[in-house]
Amino acid sequence: MSDYNKEIAEGFELLTQGEFEKSLEKFITAIEIDSTRPDAFSLASEAFAQIGDIENAKSHAEQAYKMDSGKPEYVLQYASMLYATGDSEESLKLANEAQKKGEMPEIHLLKSNIYMDMEEAQKALKEAKIAFEMDKNPIYRTNYAIVLKESGKIKESTEILTKMIQEKPDDLDALYLLFQNELAEEHLDEAMNYITKCISLNDSEPLFYSELASMMEDFEDNEKAEKYYKKALEVSDNDPEMAMQLAEFYQSMDKIQEGIDVLEGAHSDEDPEYFLMMGKLLLGKKEYNKALSHLDIVIEMADDPEAKIVKGTCLMEINRLNDAQSILKEALKQDFQTEYVESLLNQIWWKENSKKFKL
Repeated sequence: MSDYNKEIAEGFELLTQGEFEKSLEKFITAIEIDSTRPDAFSLASEAFAQIGDIENAKSHAEQAYKMDSGKPEYVLQYASMLYATGDSEESLKLANEAQKKGEMPEIHLLKSNIYMDMEEAQKALKEAKIAFEMDKNPIYRTNYAIVLKESGKIKESTEILTKMIQEKPDDLDALYLLFQNELAEEHLDEAMNYITKCISLNDSEPLFYSELASMMEDFEDNEKAEKYYKKALEVSDNDPEMAMQLAEFYQSMDKIQEGIDVLEGAHSDEDPEYFLMMGKLLLGKKEYNKALSHLDIVIEMADDPEAKIVKGTCLMEINRLNDAQSILKEALKQDFQTEYVESLLNQIWWKENSKKFKL
């Protein structure tokens, strides 16, 4: 066996064992031995994707595609990487190119996802159905069920998922999707049954506790809602997203300090949603200057219209009406919560003019 083939074979075995970084080392070595063969670039792309390095995954998939654009697997891989990096239109072109070179269910799965992102539900449904009919692998069945639901065909979606759990009762993906379907249909007892089954199968998934907490909140059982939001935060190891959900719950209960404490325990310097939630809580606590500093961070990071509205409300509270009017007009241009923003601007107008009218 040549050195090149040895590195490829060892790398592939490591890849199938989940040793992605070690497999990547093998594929890079193979590329150094012979940089004219597309299979090493393709496998390296897969390894890069598995460790979350999408840009390198894309560049290596592109190299494999350029070396052998006649092989549909390389065309599809590059199309998938383009989709992963947000270039849906170019990805769709390449998916169609791959389809001309050879039919594979993976091509129709990708096209289905692209069309869903483009909000072309019927095209997405058509592609999902083709993939499902070509291969009854759970990934294609699950995708078809998801697209059916998104297309308003919840009954058909539920039928597919029910059959899946009849064949495999511990299929977590199918159980969670059934929970979502029953919740959408307001079959609350059935939804509760499915989400509790999910937790019994995987008690370390924060999403399941979060969903259960949300249901308890809808049932106005705030004690259980708090319990499950706390559990979601615990099993997530203080994940900022879970912390924000609990903080939002505390805000709705007017437990402002508890919400602030939760967020401070899961501080995130990179997520504008974190600063927005903290700004709302500080506004509720009437710590206006602190609230404004957090909201300014959100606006700088994301130009978020909601942050501008909350900032405008905060400025109104401290009677900085001109500044409030200015930031609210900016929010109005972004076409977000238009009626509410207009009502705030009207309040400012009345505050400024009430003395003229002796009101």
